[in-house]
Amino acid sequence: MDNERQTALEARFDTILPTLATKADVESLRADIHKWMVGSMIGLFVGFCGLAAALGQFLKPLPQAAPVVVQAPAAQPAQTQALQPLQPIVIYLTPPAPK
Repeated sequence: MDNERQTALEARFDTILPTLATKADVESLRADIHKWMVGSMIGLFVGFCGLAAALGQFLKPLPQAAPVVVQAPAAQPAQTQALQPLQPIVIYLTPPAPK
């Protein structure tokens, strides 16, 4: 009975052992993860630098605009104003329409 159990365990180990990771597999995985982490850190650094530059442009004070000056037309002499006839103001009042 012990012999059958030992044979079953050996068969089980023979099927599992080839699928386990070796030291070389773990080292290559570690190197790949390290490359990915370095790339991610560089990407984050570049992204935050771009964000800081954009925020700096957004928060920069706007240049002061020159005030708008409107020139009034020159006043007409009293003689020309007197020559123009004044128009009468006419107001027509009509009763409301019957219902």
